[in-house]
Amino acid sequence: MKSKHLLILITILFFAGYSADLFANFAETYGCSAEGMARGNAMTATVSDWSSVFYNVAGLGRTQGLTGQTAGTGGEMTLKLRKTEGEPEKKEIYPSQFAISVLYTFPKLNLSIKRFGTTAGGDFYPIKTEAAKMNPYGFTVIGGALDINTIVKMPKFISSFRLGIGMGMNADLSLVKVNDLDPRTHNFMRYGREIQNSAIMIGGGMGFMNDAFGGGIGVNVAFAGKGKMYMEAQLSADPQVPLGQSTMDLTIAPGAIAGIYFSPGKLAPVIDGLDIGASYRQETQMKIDPFNAAAGILGGVINMNLMTAIQDYYSPHSVTGGIAYTRWGLTISADVNWDMWSKSTIGKVMKNHYIGVPKFVDTLSYRGGIKYDIAPWPILSIMLGYSYVPSYIDKSAGTKLGIRVGPVDTKIQTGMYNFMDNDKHIASIGFKFTVPKAWRLGGQFVAVLSYQFQYLAPRSVAKNGLSWTDGVQDDLLETYMLNPSYSYGGMNHSMFVEVGMRL
Repeated sequence: MKSKHLLILITILFFAGYSADLFANFAETYGCSAEGMARGNAMTATVSDWSSVFYNVAGLGRTQGLTGQTAGTGGEMTLKLRKTEGEPEKKEIYPSQFAISVLYTFPKLNLSIKRFGTTAGGDFYPIKTEAAKMNPYGFTVIGGALDINTIVKMPKFISSFRLGIGMGMNADLSLVKVNDLDPRTHNFMRYGREIQNSAIMIGGGMGFMNDAFGGGIGVNVAFAGKGKMYMEAQLSADPQVPLGQSTMDLTIAPGAIAGIYFSPGKLAPVIDGLDIGASYRQETQMKIDPFNAAAGILGGVINMNLMTAIQDYYSPHSVTGGIAYTRWGLTISADVNWDMWSKSTIGKVMKNHYIGVPKFVDTLSYRGGIKYDIAPWPILSIMLGYSYVPSYIDKSAGTKLGIRVGPVDTKIQTGMYNFMDNDKHIASIGFKFTVPKAWRLGGQFVAVLSYQFQYLAPRSVAKNGLSWTDGVQDDLLETYMLNPSYSYGGMNHSMFVEVGMRL
């Protein structure tokens, strides 16, 4: 009985400091803003609101397009019409902004698998796999941009200078949901708890020569540190409150973000409406190493020292290039995004116990978007988008040979690991309402509503059941029934609602 209790305590302490590597965040999976999601996230060349901190931080240095009219019937479209009629136009720029939004997603994933365990008598019994069963979940996002010219007047050659921030947290107000998953677990890597962590991005951008070109830099905030824990406990199955002490030191481990944009039409009117942009985000990861645990049992008769670590929520180096063209109220944009997943690493615990963990592969994603202003007052825009996001998991990942060095035995198995990610076709639609400054409003009121549909192209994994424990081949049927062939896919429905003010 005592050995059983000891095993329970070891397990508790082990999982207190161990977690599998989880990947991406809500912005990388769905989009950072309601407009971005509606336009297929093809925003690198044209973004100019608070979401620049994610799409292209240089967009914080672009304000000349954020214009309106102080009279009650206006907006940028009306100004163009008045100019055509020869009437004088009166512009007012609204560079500062705050916005709050809610993203909610309804996953409809599927995993086709029939798993069976074996009793001591050799009978099979079904084992449920819950990977595809996800309840709806969401995120609350707050963003803002501040025009520095309202504080310190910039030199004339600096046409725009703003600071921006974007913060996202889980809709249930939790900040981080850490998981302790065995890499052999069937697990969708981009959905559910795997992306439910907070995101904080801060940056600044400058525009020059009437926003003909600009650049920006910032940080994507992650956390790192170290910790330790000690407990004095009894070997008992009864609940207990052990004596203990623990320390945790967390520091900010920022990843750099940077971007540029160029609007050549500001210099050569013949190509007015053409915009080009590029952005970079450095890799980030939550890493707490070491996070060691120790326990004293029965006054020191048994002592345990566990060397553990937490390594979670990896986002890769990301480079994006984009181009857009605007004419007659219509904007067409396209992006190409390179995510360097191959540079990811596994945590200390996994390195010590698992060999052959699949490496992830770099991906090229393609995005396209359309925005069209269809009404002059209030300005109503309709937006459409499409993107293709390939899987960062190689097709051979589910069948390659793996080795698990456990506390009792060593197992060698083909198809040991079951990370799941699909190629995705993503379509979206959205509507944006911009009400010009009027009545008692201090600026423009902006509301955006968007919907996104993700189709996960089906993938399948063929297992063969080959497995060896301490050099002896396991029963082929039993091993296959526990880790059989499977297929997976599905879809996601997401809604993004955003409201805010431009001031």
